[in-house]
Amino acid sequence: MNRLRHLVVLCALLSSLPPLTPVAHADLLRRALDGDAEGGGTTPNPVALDGLASWAGAPTVATLGEIIKATVDFAPSLASAKFDIQIAEAQIEQTRGRDDWRLQAKLEASRSSGGVFSGFSVERSTTVTGAFDALRALPTGGTIDLHAQTQYSNTKLESLPESKQWFDTISASINQPLLKGRGRELYEANERRARVVRDGVILGRRLAAIQVVQAVVSAYWDLVLAERQIAITQQSLDLANERLRITTLGAQGGKIAKAEIPAVEQIIATREEDVLSGELLILDRSIAVRRASGMAIGAGQLALRVDAALDIPELTPALGELVERAYQASPELAQLEKQTNVDTIEIEVTENGLLPQLDAALTLGPTGQDAKFATALKDLVTFDQFAITGSLTYAHTLGNEAVRGRAKELRLVREKRRVTAFDLRAQLAQTMARAVAQLELAKRRIVLSRRAITLANQNIQIETDRFNLGKSTNFDVLGRLEELRQSELRQVQAMVDWHKAQTVIMALTGDLLPTFGITLE
Repeated sequence: MNRLRHLVVLCALLSSLPPLTPVAHADLLRRALDGDAEGGGTTPNPVALDGLASWAGAPTVATLGEIIKATVDFAPSLASAKFDIQIAEAQIEQTRGRDDWRLQAKLEASRSSGGVFSGFSVERSTTVTGAFDALRALPTGGTIDLHAQTQYSNTKLESLPESKQWFDTISASINQPLLKGRGRELYEANERRARVVRDGVILGRRLAAIQVVQAVVSAYWDLVLAERQIAITQQSLDLANERLRITTLGAQGGKIAKAEIPAVEQIIATREEDVLSGELLILDRSIAVRRASGMAIGAGQLALRVDAALDIPELTPALGELVERAYQASPELAQLEKQTNVDTIEIEVTENGLLPQLDAALTLGPTGQDAKFATALKDLVTFDQFAITGSLTYAHTLGNEAVRGRAKELRLVREKRRVTAFDLRAQLAQTMARAVAQLELAKRRIVLSRRAITLANQNIQIETDRFNLGKSTNFDVLGRLEELRQSELRQVQAMVDWHKAQTVIMALTGDLLPTFGITLE
């Protein structure tokens, strides 16, 4: 289609030439067709980047799939999010410390002299105590303590022999809250909280992946647009150069005024400047793609060359269905729900603090006592002496305003998150509606631009005929050529806008990552 269009324009230009030999006509057509095959249509002209490559290095040819793969492998935000998940897993592991046994041992010795005991003066008194405890928290909220202790005492009173005594004991103690602090839910609160936080971090990684891939794809289409724009401008420059050659030949033959040449030279200078600006834009867009995807940026690693089909499929999306899918797939909404779950756990723990403290304690175990260690130990093993101690402790804080205020604060925070979720749903619906509208608008712009291109070609033919009759100038013909260029630029812009809007829709519905074969652990 592009080649046919260019042939029409070229034939119109040839009509203003003095008579040429058949060989000259064939050579002109061949050179025009060769130029169209190499750089016309919507394919970037490699020659346009030669000046850029002289200092920026040769462009790297890359497909969108290769760029996305580099994004998954090297994007800093995805690597950071992966570490966040591992940190959250480590925090869950930390909460399991509640099941650990805590061991502690103590050895204490004392020696004193002087004083009175039972009416006798104390010459000296020595005491050595060794104790060992194994403690562990219980899922019910209580604690268990396994205790073993041995004590040796040696007392020398005035005018009396030494008094030696061994006292051994083994006991098991249980302390169980009956109101405040009671229950498995409180016992597991930290782990439940950490798990919900971990789930939120996983959703955060998914959100980061969607955002970075969406940014890369959007930057990619911006680069495609820059390449297509420079291709169209280069094509316009080629036509202007051909117009200058034809005008120069006509002026030499006396059929065209030499005053027509400066207008063509002016447009050529303008187009050459546009090509240079386009090269710089391609370099800028290439660096943007590299940065968004985590690709290397350095000497010889700047420019990219991409080639993508801009075909627009016949697609009529249903807005209502897309909005519902966006709600279901939204990592932000899911994160808010996880945060609300954390708030609920915090409220449960905090409101438990409003209850009175009522703790039951029970200690039981055998004891052994004798002047000899072996005899005391034997009495311990044979349960000759057995002790049981129980207690009930009650405590309550009147008012407890600090805890009440904290619980109220947490409830308000949870309600605020629900308001935020409602607003987020509205934002998702708004973004989806805009994307669908942009999709439909881009399709209509494409239809209109195609019509404008067809009319621009017809006007070029008409203006060229008027020029051949002496009723128009090169300035008018070049103006028609510029109208063609602008129509082609608008068409490419509309196509790229369609693809960018489609990217937004896929990001909202959760289809973006699967489309590029990305799966997250």
